[in-house]
Amino acid sequence: MKHHIIGAEQFVEEEGQGAPVILLHGFPLDHRMWASQVQALAANYRVITPDLRGMGQSDVPVTNISINQYADDILTLMDKMDIQKAALGGFSMGGYVAFALLRKAPSRFTSLILANTRPEADGAEARKNRMNMAVSLYDKGAAAAKDAMLPKLLTEQTRKDQPGLVESLSLVMESMAAEGLVHASLAMAFREDATDLLSTISVPTLVIAGEHDAIAPPDVMKKMADQISGSSFQVIPAASHLTPMENPEAFNALLIEFLKNATA
Repeated sequence: MKHHIIGAEQFVEEEGQGAPVILLHGFPLDHRMWASQVQALAANYRVITPDLRGMGQSDVPVTNISINQYADDILTLMDKMDIQKAALGGFSMGGYVAFALLRKAPSRFTSLILANTRPEADGAEARKNRMNMAVSLYDKGAAAAKDAMLPKLLTEQTRKDQPGLVESLSLVMESMAAEGLVHASLAMAFREDATDLLSTISVPTLVIAGEHDAIAPPDVMKKMADQISGSSFQVIPAASHLTPMENPEAFNALLIEFLKNATA
């Protein structure tokens, strides 16, 4: 299903009924990364998985955008779908959007799931890497993002053991509009630091790390969790960055248990 967003079309998938749960995907992916979570939750929740602007089936922006703009898109979507409050989950870049949402409209979110994400802004070196990624996307198309990200998303063992997962992930990443990923790269490069926000988060929060994640390492995420009052910190063993797809059983078990308690 599609919902109209100011100045662009935003695609969103909706499954199930019950208390709303909004899950925000990472880079260079789309709502399909959450398929296993949607399946696990749809019996008891209204699960909403949007494609961020410029990714998946959502329209590519014509002018540059910020992480705040992605957050505004989600708030507009909530209004259009008549969702007053929701549980909010963000993976990686989706976590950066979740931080922006908690700055803008903290009262609209009942609980928070932060998966494989980090609160610090990019330093000069990281920004430079994102600029290089943007150039490389213009040179090689979406394959540039796939080639850079695939080895970081899954452990070497998983890439060996699950060729089907590697194949479907590759297809998702290669289906992206290169310029949409350029926009995302620039938005992430100049995102706001969210460290000062952490102590203000007052809703139940689940922080999920992957044991072998080099992008958002467990020690960085543990430090983040320690600054969110009453949060629960969990590490998924034998997983790298893309925990929801690499070990969906463990991820879903944590998610179901957390939401059950948070919505009780």
